[in-house]
Amino acid sequence: MPNGRASLAARAARKEAGITQLEMTFDEYYGSRESISQQENGRYQVQPELSKYYTEKHNNPFVAMEAAAEYIGWGPMKLDGDAADLHRMTVTMKTKEELEEAILSIKKASEKLTVNPRCVERLDIEEIEKSIMESIDAITALNHYVAVVCKEYGISWVKVWTQHKVKLIQRRFIKK
Repeated sequence: MPNGRASLAARAARKEAGITQLEMTFDEYYGSRESISQQENGRYQVQPELSKYYTEKHNNPFVAMEAAAEYIGWGPMKLDGDAADLHRMTVTMKTKEELEEAILSIKKASEKLTVNPRCVERLDIEEIEKSIMESIDAITALNHYVAVVCKEYGISWVKVWTQHKVKLIQRRFIKK
């Protein structure tokens, strides 16, 4: 049974877009109104087609982010708690803060990473783990920065990730 975060994100995205479930069925989404309802109410997991619809049609990547985390049980999720502030300037400042903390922590851990992993002391492992956690905080902040800025300025989330993929292929970091 889905935990509901993706379902809630899908419902919120639809309401934010100002459309009904029925209108979605006529708006390039290939599901039925019943299917959308079942996904929004958590009876079924949010399907990739629905995530793709919101990302491509409404430039809202949060449904996809939540659905991916729900499918695999981990990964970046939309920050939606009482302490979360997704205003573009707040997200920008928090991203800078998280990046600075991650860089400092990685610098501290980097000397430990020169040692063979079988020979590292427990305290060194803790320093490495701290750098990983700081890096995950930075990844979460960066995901939100890109999502919020793309959304607010009408920059296509799909386009920037597509361009990024092309660049990675051109630089031979990934295969087609």
